[in-house]
Amino acid sequence: MKTIAKFSAIALILLIVACGKESKFLVNTSLQGKWKLSATYADPGDGSGKYLPVSASNTEYVQFNTDGTLAGTAFVNYESYTEKDSVTLIFTETDHITKQNFRYSIKGNELTMSPAGPIMCIEGCGERFTKIDQ
Repeated sequence: MKTIAKFSAIALILLIVACGKESKFLVNTSLQGKWKLSATYADPGDGSGKYLPVSASNTEYVQFNTDGTLAGTAFVNYESYTEKDSVTLIFTETDHITKQNFRYSIKGNELTMSPAGPIMCIEGCGERFTKIDQ
């Protein structure tokens, strides 16, 4: 009986410790909020492209509002967005007609986006943003 009690106590302690450590690694994966441009993707056409950090003085950002509107300096021709699915955003221009798809992914506090039609990059392009507010 003492052995069962000891194992139960050890299991309870391990469970508490494991849950406590896990909570430190939680990150905000919500699209809503303000994102600052941190890197741009460039490929000279030979497949050697990579993301290059923007200068520290760069102030471009995009704000995804909960009502579906966009704000900021990164996509000034667009006024609203919708989430088509888990990997595609649809931006609508200020004329309320023209639309542009963007592939996106969120990993931690980093948002990666690239055009996905009708405008696309032949040699590859994209932008990375870092979340600056929750």
